[in-house]
Amino acid sequence: MIRHIPNLLTAGRFLMAIAFFVVLGCYDVQGPEPDWPVLDVAFVIFLVAASTDMVDGYLARKLQHMTTFGRIADPFVDKMIVCGALAYLIGAQFVAITGSDGPIRYDMGTVVSGPILWTENVTGWRPWMAAVILARELLVTGMRSFSEVHKIPFAATLSGKVKMFVQCFAIGWSLFYVAHWRGGPEWTRIVRDVLIWAATLITGLSGLFYVQRAYKLLRLPPD
Repeated sequence: MIRHIPNLLTAGRFLMAIAFFVVLGCYDVQGPEPDWPVLDVAFVIFLVAASTDMVDGYLARKLQHMTTFGRIADPFVDKMIVCGALAYLIGAQFVAITGSDGPIRYDMGTVVSGPILWTENVTGWRPWMAAVILARELLVTGMRSFSEVHKIPFAATLSGKVKMFVQCFAIGWSLFYVAHWRGGPEWTRIVRDVLIWAATLITGLSGLFYVQRAYKLLRLPPD
């Protein structure tokens, strides 16, 4: 039973990802304040899920129980959490609308302020950033599948692990920033932006490392 703990952690992370999306879907920056701390609950779920990702792989190697399920499910759940989180963070529910009389709020579908002056995504994430990260994840997934078919190992590299850590740190900071620091200390916004840009750039570079690695492993001729 003990040797199945890594796979159980992966399955548990999958369920936590679903719970994270459900909770995050309850938040709307323009809507009335909810009766419970939506983003704090989402942050805790995300933090626990990300933490299990750092444990299950280590335990699988420690217990010498590397399974096909783990090789497929673990990276899938990782990408599901990150890409799903970004899909929510760039969505309309995190877009704050400011009018001539101040922030516009919606109460039961009714606008409660003046004309719109500008809009801002309070998380700091932009659609193109999410597109870069999604493209990298799809590319690596395709290469890993191709390698599995040809019986060539394609385990995660250090750059991939660093990428995952920075992504999770940036997403977690964004959630905490919106929940507690929006409109607060300027340094919190600067850290948010630095983390987001770092996550995007590291993800892009990690994708290039994987392409180079795949070329050497599979000896693919240039196009």
